[in-house]
Amino acid sequence: MAAIAVSTRDERRIVRLGKRLGISSKAGVVRLAVDELERRVERQELGAAIRDYVRKYGRLDRRENAALGTAGVARDEA
Repeated sequence: MAAIAVSTRDERRIVRLGKRLGISSKAGVVRLAVDELERRVERQELGAAIRDYVRKYGRLDRRENAALGTAGVARDEA
């Protein structure tokens, strides 16, 4: 794979961050940054999926829970 062209300023930032993190190579810093960005995107996508579910089915779940509560279903005493 070809090298990525970055500005001198960005290269300094990468090197400085690598020193702070104890990573000796610029590629290692970039690899770590890409891994973290992937995790962040996955968390955002999961959050969006949960919000969509709650928006679609939350009322039904609350109604079902209320019905179970009034039907005399035993609850765990915490």
